[in-house]
Amino acid sequence: MSTAILFVIAAVSGLYTSLWGAFKDSPYEGFKPKTFPRSVYFNIVILAVLLLVFHERVLGLGLFQLFFLTMGLERFLAEIYKGFFRTEDQAKYFVPSRITFFGHHVTSDAARYLVGSLIVAAVFAVVRIDVSVESFLWFAVTAYGTGLLVSLGGAYKDAPFEGFKPLKFQRSGVVLAVLSPLFFFLNDPESPVSLGFLIYMNGGLERFAVEYYKTYIQRNMSGKFRPDIDRHQHELETREKYHYASLAIMAGLLALYIMELRELGAAAPA
Repeated sequence: MSTAILFVIAAVSGLYTSLWGAFKDSPYEGFKPKTFPRSVYFNIVILAVLLLVFHERVLGLGLFQLFFLTMGLERFLAEIYKGFFRTEDQAKYFVPSRITFFGHHVTSDAARYLVGSLIVAAVFAVVRIDVSVESFLWFAVTAYGTGLLVSLGGAYKDAPFEGFKPLKFQRSGVVLAVLSPLFFFLNDPESPVSLGFLIYMNGGLERFAVEYYKTYIQRNMSGKFRPDIDRHQHELETREKYHYASLAIMAGLLALYIMELRELGAAAPA
């Protein structure tokens, strides 16, 4: 498989993330050409690092799996970057993007950087877990556990400002458990996916599914901004183009899944 194809898939994965971010945030911040492709850049760099460190494991993945692996890693690392390393005016936010200590502002930059660095190290330590996952039970358990991990991070960030919502806390775990057959049916018995990769593939799938529902179906306005901030009416009226582009990516992803599923079936011994 050409390495160029892998980078195209990673870039499209990042583009999908950028599209839903623009749909949600442009009514508050306006469209920002410089930051719009940020997730695309992050995904490309993440893939380059993965190929450098885990070359054979990455080449053993299908393109559908790779799409969600880079998305999941990018989402974890992007949230860590915004919370621990980025310095930004927080006045516009209802829920601060900068990390708090159980709702209390962290004044020490050194403390933020240290904790952030430790969490980044933990993220890459998880990637290194090279235990093969083959049974449907463990695909479902990994999916549910990953969903709880995502929910835990969201609750730590949001609960001090919005309150703890028990049903919402279970949402990501349940969604991923229901969707776990997607990755199970694509698992190649000759090259089974590793647990470290599967965790972040599930993280990407959770963001893909949950954010699509919240952003494009429910049409929720971004809850991180203060409700009294003036909105950019033009961006609000013209943002549907981001949805159309997302649908095009989803259609391509569905076609890719069907193609890889057929290839896996054709390669199976009679």
